Amino acid sequence: MKPIKINEIFGPTVQGEGAAGGRHCLFVRVAECNLRCTWCDTAYTWAFSQPLADKLEVPVVFPKDENLILMSPELVLERLTTLWSIRTKPTMVVFSGGEPMMQASALTPVMEVLNHYGNECHVETAATIIPPEEFDAYVTQYNVSPKLAHSGNRLELRRKPEVLKWFGSTDKAWFKFVMRSPEDFAEIDELVQIAGVNPHHVMVMPEGVTAEKNMDIAKTLVDGAVERGYGLSYRTHILLWKDVRGK
Repeated sequence: MKPIKINEIFGPTVQGEGAAGGRHCLFVRVAECNLRCTWCDTAYTWAFSQPLADKLEVPVVFPKDENLILMSPELVLERLTTLWSIRTKPTMVVFSGGEPMMQASALTPVMEVLNHYGNECHVETAATIIPPEEFDAYVTQYNVSPKLAHSGNRLELRRKPEVLKWFGSTDKAWFKFVMRSPEDFAEIDELVQIAGVNPHHVMVMPEGVTAEKNMDIAKTLVDGAVERGYGLSYRTHILLWKDVRGK
């Protein structure tokens, strides 16, 4: 089987963001991403050289040999089993990144086994790649986070209308937008319209890696979210543990 590019596997913890926020889970964080968000809080999954790091607001280079580990599906499942009894006490496993959709075919065997034992498989994605049918069959929920202009990515890279429409058409998808200010609502409303997603399946979330910044921004967003029928997600892991990896 094709190896999986893994950044880290950790838990048990609680999901920090989105519609499943607060729920017990394990995390499988894959390495590599097809976008370069300037404020990325998981740049250690892809910023492995100075040219890549220069895309960041804080240009830090992360060692590739420490942050990209090739693992077989069997090894991934073995690691998850050491963290939690996934065969006898099913939980939620979140596939994050990086961009998991870049490795959909390699991740499918892992998700198949997890699904067999009753675990939920949640996938975090920026909605630039349509999931293969065999992968989609084992997904419980997609946490779809299209990137806005403030991410620093070129429009043609971050906005894929056909992909947005695919996710907007499935009840498995919950959309989650990272916001810096209420001015971002204009772009979010446009993306929601392109995707055709029910506003009830849309959440907004403040950007930031401190509790203070998250709360300050959230207070400016809540009224606009409620008016539109959107939900508001805090970054629970930031509130609890600050910007600590493996939480």
